[in-house]
Amino acid sequence: MKKGFTLIEMIGVMVILSLLILFATPNVINYIKSGGETKDKVVETMIFEATKQYIIDNQSMYKKDSKNTYCISLNTLASEGYVESPIKLSSSDEDITSETSNKVIKVTYDKKYKYELVNECIGIINPIPDLTQGLTPVMYDGDNWVVASPKYDDWYNYGEQRWANAVVLRNDVTKTRGQTVTVEGENPEALMMLVWIPRYEYKIEGQYGKHPDGTDGTQDTPGEIKVNFIGKNITTPTSGYHIHPAFTFDGEKNGFWVGKFEISHTTLSSSTTENNLGCSTTSCTNVEGLRILPNVQSLRYNNISNFWYAIKSIENKTNVFGLTNMDTHMMKNSEWGAVAYLSQSKYGKYGNSDYVGVKKEVYQNKSSSYITGSSNGTPSQNTANTQCTYDDTTNNCGVGASTTGNIYGVYDMSGGTMEYVMGVAEYNYMDTPGFIIPSEMIDPKYYDIYMEPPVECNGEMCCCESKACNNEVCFGHAMSETCGSSNDHGWYSDFISMVDEDFPWFIRGGNYNNGTDAGIFAHYAGIGGYDEWFNENGSTRFVGFKK
Repeated sequence: MKKGFTLIEMIGVMVILSLLILFATPNVINYIKSGGETKDKVVETMIFEATKQYIIDNQSMYKKDSKNTYCISLNTLASEGYVESPIKLSSSDEDITSETSNKVIKVTYDKKYKYELVNECIGIINPIPDLTQGLTPVMYDGDNWVVASPKYDDWYNYGEQRWANAVVLRNDVTKTRGQTVTVEGENPEALMMLVWIPRYEYKIEGQYGKHPDGTDGTQDTPGEIKVNFIGKNITTPTSGYHIHPAFTFDGEKNGFWVGKFEISHTTLSSSTTENNLGCSTTSCTNVEGLRILPNVQSLRYNNISNFWYAIKSIENKTNVFGLTNMDTHMMKNSEWGAVAYLSQSKYGKYGNSDYVGVKKEVYQNKSSSYITGSSNGTPSQNTANTQCTYDDTTNNCGVGASTTGNIYGVYDMSGGTMEYVMGVAEYNYMDTPGFIIPSEMIDPKYYDIYMEPPVECNGEMCCCESKACNNEVCFGHAMSETCGSSNDHGWYSDFISMVDEDFPWFIRGGNYNNGTDAGIFAHYAGIGGYDEWFNENGSTRFVGFKK
């Protein structure tokens, strides 16, 4: 009786087993892999269903009548309670809902929604503006501004540097889609022109940013500020980004409307009388003459107190302006920074392919008569020369002075008149000559406050001190993040100085005769009250949030 196997038989069995393993292993691996992929598909389906609900709950952020792409971070879905974290895919042990994860949901709308889990997404392309009561959307047809339909017209496209524009019409004017709106000349139909600044997160790589080709920016040619548009319900930024602070105003906001030009006045712009507005309450009567239009003289000769009360009074003059659901106020320093940063992104003049090198800087308004929207077609040329109007596209002379390099941007942010903003040193601002409060206190949401830097730079107070914003980093204010290699010049070699006890109020943009010192990143310190230099040359700008 045979009790075992011969050596040849054992070898034969081993060969057969080896062959079986050889043929079976791929099937086992594929089975295991298939199981992992199936699990991941279930996870992704769960995430997509949560994303759909997030869109339903936040639908005011998204434009549904044309193709639109936007991103939703998984960390946002987790922090808002739409998914439970952590979530891990079979292919990785990474928690894709963590703050450090780069996994996001890319949503594309083209008749129906398409959802993808990706590693990179470029944000909301066309964030929807808040069209409050009293605002009429407009678009430019090449010759005139015409009324646009938010439902049927492609009246803005941030990916093409076309920012959303709207006008406030005279109360005796009614317009329908396609009709022309006059913004210049005697008794124009528009009282104000405004531009929408959407809420966003941003990132600056290095001291001067990086260009798209990967090279470092320089002081004369800074690089891109990376921007992703986000809705008001997103409170956790993408890893490496900061949510711009200007959009936290009495709660998180989708964005704000900003004056397209410096403010002017129908009768007072030519007046040299000190504090000619005479505004000390939020029901100032002289406010009815305020305008935000091109080719008019900027309003000057007023202290910060008059400017603030005048612009705040706009929301109460509903019989004139009709802005019944808008919180109007004088621009804050951080809000100036929000416009400046967006201009230096791919959505602003920096991303406009019509400009290269140093010409990506916003051109200066060189009008010695302080005419709004003027430009001489250069970033920093000292002489005034012939002025181009804001709509002049000849060699991009006029439109180059806007934050987009085309007619859809914001003007007068470089040169023209200096602009006072609501940004003040830590000292009691009521004691400064620029702000005289008769009986009411100003809500802190209407101004930014700054600590005096505790260090010295070359014997002078360092304007680039990063701990100046209530002793926190000045993220988004176009100050410490956009300073240069010296202590008194920043991006594009714009002049920068810090507020202190003697000069507590910030002034932005520079004056028409400041040469290279003027620019969208420039900031100066002033007393805020009347003096023959600052206030003769000083104006300000409108901002409005939907209530």
